[in-house]
Amino acid sequence: MKRKRLGSAEKNKKAPERPSLTDFISKMPDDVLVMILSRMPIKDAAVTGSLSTRWRFVWRGVTRLNFNGIKSSARDKYISQVYGVISSYNHPRVHEFRIHFKFDSSYSKDIDEWIQFALNKKVEKLKMTLMRRVPSKHYDFRLPLSNAMAVEMLFLKVIFLRGVNLNEQTLSTILKNSPHLVKFCMYDSYIFTRIHVGGQEINLKHFKLVGCFGFESISLYGFDLVSFTYSGDEIELRLTDLPKLKELDIGEVSVGFENNVFSQISSCALYLQVLVLDMWSAKGLDVNAIIKLPNVKKLMLVMGAEEDDCLLEYTSLAQACPSLETFSISLHWCSPMKRRRKVRRVAAPNVHQHLRVLEIIGYYGRISDLELAVYAIDNSAALKKIVIDPCCHASEVDFTREDFLKKEQAARSSAKRQLTPLLPPGVELAIV
Repeated sequence: MKRKRLGSAEKNKKAPERPSLTDFISKMPDDVLVMILSRMPIKDAAVTGSLSTRWRFVWRGVTRLNFNGIKSSARDKYISQVYGVISSYNHPRVHEFRIHFKFDSSYSKDIDEWIQFALNKKVEKLKMTLMRRVPSKHYDFRLPLSNAMAVEMLFLKVIFLRGVNLNEQTLSTILKNSPHLVKFCMYDSYIFTRIHVGGQEINLKHFKLVGCFGFESISLYGFDLVSFTYSGDEIELRLTDLPKLKELDIGEVSVGFENNVFSQISSCALYLQVLVLDMWSAKGLDVNAIIKLPNVKKLMLVMGAEEDDCLLEYTSLAQACPSLETFSISLHWCSPMKRRRKVRRVAAPNVHQHLRVLEIIGYYGRISDLELAVYAIDNSAALKKIVIDPCCHASEVDFTREDFLKKEQAARSSAKRQLTPLLPPGVELAIV
């Protein structure tokens, strides 16, 4: 077939002009443009002010000021960008203010000014990720203890600190003068010898301390705390008169079975609905010390599992939860050892009347892995789903990505081969 030739008139005919993408976006209402810019790092959003007169002031309506410098090594440039934005920012409120860069205490003056700016703008979420590894050089988080500052903290709802030091007086001031503060998180930070928080004036709902050090005890009492997470050095833990506490996440390293972790959480045992226990060594459990947890619906056990030792004794923790609906087991292994032995079973028929989901993370196909799955199959009246995640938590430095992928694929094959023949009717096997 011959291609039709275009006549001269057709050749000269112009295609209809399309409006450029920039023009199309520029015609949108300001609130839509602000929504778009709020998804960008604030330094990039501010640059749009140079596009045209239409864009000059739009970025100032962005209320999430995220100064993410994780990919930048130019500290002076980063500081200049922060000051450049806050000096020309005239919106009355800031919803979220985030500093993310490698700063130490030598930059305290700048950081103090940025925090002051955020508080003056009635910030709701304050996040500081400074990422320094030397605690003695961490930035010390501090607040002026004036009445004006107390007023400025009326709007704080969330505080997130990483690589930041904090003293007891500052923590107390923040908690007592921030009536809407519901979440306080600290990571990799140095604080003080003890945390003693309580009283009806405290409105904190979620408290998280991970990788922090410097203190020996935590005492929380007499307020409506909903969730508490602690992971770090071994401490003395006291939880009293916390009737709203529903979620608790602690570890053996943190409290230690030798210190009877169950006696330390017994005062809130009636209220708990979610319990996470990190038992890295997976040894030393005193079954007789386990307390009843009548309302726990989700139990997660995190255990080290380098060898193929039987882990069935830890199902005693699940048996202490008569309302259990989800039983999650996370197995951390390096180079797992497989042994040839018979599968052991626990004879406790229908001990779990409400257990619907079993999740095993780090399933490798060892007998000890299989035993945990068999336990749930044998002893659950309402089991609906078994989730197998072969995620490899190996820490060997000589493991390549290909090594990880091969081990995980082998684990998937083992899980399918071992568990498919054992599934009761109506129980789904999901291998991720």
